[in-house]
Amino acid sequence: MSRLVFCCLVMLTTVSGVLAESMQLSVNGQARTFQLERPAGQGPRPTIIMLHGGGGRASEEAQISGLARLGPQEGFATIFPEATGGLWNFFPPGKETVHYAKIFQGHGGLPDDVAFLKMLTADLVRDGIADPRRIYLAGRSLGGVMVLRLACLDAGSFAAIGLLIAAMPDVTGSHCHPPKPVPVLMVNGTEDRVLPYKGERGLRGDVLWSTQRLVAFFGQLNGCEEPAQESVLPGQGRQNVVVERLTGCSGGSVVLYRIVGGGHAVPEALNASMALLDFFRDKVR
Repeated sequence: MSRLVFCCLVMLTTVSGVLAESMQLSVNGQARTFQLERPAGQGPRPTIIMLHGGGGRASEEAQISGLARLGPQEGFATIFPEATGGLWNFFPPGKETVHYAKIFQGHGGLPDDVAFLKMLTADLVRDGIADPRRIYLAGRSLGGVMVLRLACLDAGSFAAIGLLIAAMPDVTGSHCHPPKPVPVLMVNGTEDRVLPYKGERGLRGDVLWSTQRLVAFFGQLNGCEEPAQESVLPGQGRQNVVVERLTGCSGGSVVLYRIVGGGHAVPEALNASMALLDFFRDKVR
């Protein structure tokens, strides 16, 4: 596995004192890119690695999530990796579908996204960008599916994870044995047709866990032994946002923002990026 970081392909300092950098590293001979936004100044920072959704781009996620601006304002470095062909390879080795394999044929073959994200995390620490005890992994839609793949394999590398309109595919969940508990924040809509809240099959035919099964999985992993507490966020427009917090969790918080009637999108009325930042803020590995 080759390993090389080309730093500062593009660098600029904004008027708000934020450094924006487009960077690249080589994974198994394939060039992989990511966007870095961080406060100006020296020293390792709490760091959020945010994965875009299927068909998306790192630059788009940086803007639509708001984390490119909000993260540095709150003292976080924010990283936006780019998926190969817009898709994350979340499958365990040998479990990839024929459809996915065909898509990646035009992009140099199946990418090793687990290796990419592990290498990226290690390099951020090595280069003094990320505080190794405060690295957070989050993802939107297919990006969240990839987050779950990493959590199953390497939860110990992250102080917490965030899942926006995501789900656990059974192909991942059936082999999921996280080495340690990890705090998790989820945001899911009850009427999502792409990654259905109740599980069943997604639009691509994947067998999915229900959101409540995923909550229960992390509840058990994190040692949550007391009944969940629910509250309704005020002022969320036509859609109710119910916050479900598991309690008595010895291994870390488990929180679900349930968007009642919500589809495969985070409603504008819910500032999901600030919710992620607030959730991550006090989490230390």
